[in-house]
Amino acid sequence: MATAELSRQVARRRCLPKGLLRLWLHAYAAVWATTLLPAAVVWLIGGKLAADVRRVFVRHRSPAPHVAHVLVLTAHNIPIVSWPLLLGLWGAHRHPRSTRIADALLLVCVIANAAPVGLELGAYGTVLLPYLPNLPVEWAGMALGASGWLAQRRRALTVREGLAMFALIAVVLLCAAVLETAAVPHR
Repeated sequence: MATAELSRQVARRRCLPKGLLRLWLHAYAAVWATTLLPAAVVWLIGGKLAADVRRVFVRHRSPAPHVAHVLVLTAHNIPIVSWPLLLGLWGAHRHPRSTRIADALLLVCVIANAAPVGLELGAYGTVLLPYLPNLPVEWAGMALGASGWLAQRRRALTVREGLAMFALIAVVLLCAAVLETAAVPHR
């Protein structure tokens, strides 16, 4: 009896949606696929395409590390990554048409953020890698936002789950911003 009661208490205290890890792994793989596919295309074609991409995405030196830079990066990335959590509040999961529209918006957002990085990777190659130590962590945050919507497609998140997801996203993006600020080559 004590074990059953303890299991019920743990279930009531759950802060994150059930099945989040599986959804996150799928979303994380999709974000990386959206990054690496354009990279492979540019790298394989090379030549003029790579030159055109380098002309569009001119690499700039990283500014000196500063706390303000970390905060600005975090504040910039949080709305880009966490907006899918709002889809449940708007009831996008209630109707098949609105669910498809939300799915399409999420897909466009992932492509708009991940594909340019892939294009740069394909154009610049391994020279770019020292400037991207934050990428696995930043993509983890993007996958968290996406998996928040994927969880809501089945049922709306509770307020507790939504706030926990938002807090987790914010912490992950803060870590990514620290890496992007401190762990890259500087002037």
